[in-house]
Amino acid sequence: MTVLPSLIALLSIVSPQAADAPVSLGRVFAKYEKLAYEVRSSLSAQSRMRGLETWIPEDFDMNYDFTTFVEDMKADGIAVLHYQRPVVHQIIGETFNSPPKESDEKLNLNVRLTVSPINEILEAKDLNEKPSKAPKKPDGDFLRNFGQPRQESLAGVLTQFISEVFRLSLFAGSFDSALDFAPKTPFTPVKVGETWKRTVGYSPQKLQGKGNKQAVQRLDYTYTYKGTVENNGKQFYRVEAALDLKTDLADFVNQLVEMKPDDTGLKKVPLTMKSKILFDLDMKTHHTVLAQATTESGFAIFVTQYPDDAVQEEKIKAHTTMRLVGDRVIPPTKK
Repeated sequence: MTVLPSLIALLSIVSPQAADAPVSLGRVFAKYEKLAYEVRSSLSAQSRMRGLETWIPEDFDMNYDFTTFVEDMKADGIAVLHYQRPVVHQIIGETFNSPPKESDEKLNLNVRLTVSPINEILEAKDLNEKPSKAPKKPDGDFLRNFGQPRQESLAGVLTQFISEVFRLSLFAGSFDSALDFAPKTPFTPVKVGETWKRTVGYSPQKLQGKGNKQAVQRLDYTYTYKGTVENNGKQFYRVEAALDLKTDLADFVNQLVEMKPDDTGLKKVPLTMKSKILFDLDMKTHHTVLAQATTESGFAIFVTQYPDDAVQEEKIKAHTTMRLVGDRVIPPTKK
């Protein structure tokens, strides 16, 4: 009769401590392990010019598969990976003037990467012997032109930073913006609720305590370890990433050229981006099993001639999912 109460008391003491124990989220690579992922991205946009009440819709999907194969292991858990992403499938949605268009962009990304346990790429080597031409960025003509101001006089600096936000919204493309090697995990073990940051890009932002002065500053994702979650009867470590950008590009441009809005004609260019990513990590290897990213972003251009009526507006919603679809060990064949 005395054993059960004692056991219950012991569990009540031990369980909270175990739940609060720090957890290491660094990836555990294994030699000859091959992982296969699928990435599915969907972007819906609406745009309009001054004088139009109707928003013009645009849709764009970008889908691709990639694999990693651990060729070798180095000290401190660093892995040498063979990364391959052969094709990106793109779908431009139906418009008023044309039906949906589908195309395959043959990237043939064939790279040897040296990757640390915190998902940082330390080295990269292109394994394609003789590329016939410079490799294209895997974003398609649509995405390259997407979100760019249509007034030639406003292109320049505005285009650079607006395009950066739209590129980040899709979570697909180069390694720095894609989910392929995410999340960036902390160096040390973390407890539930602890946070860390990683830079994904740069944007003009207001300097604290400097009035309206702006400078190009880092765009950081804030990661939070949320504990464990259950999915299809299996437990995973959950990491959440968030980014919230609100800035005015007009202040930066006017400051850059050392002119006032009345001189440049540029009144304000509010630019926003709000993103959230949920990562489910395998509790043994800490590989990302599922990542779900959502983003809302947009901008508007106001000139001094029409201070309360935007000459151009653009807003988007995007969703990207990365899923682990294959995991196996392929030992070398004996000669």
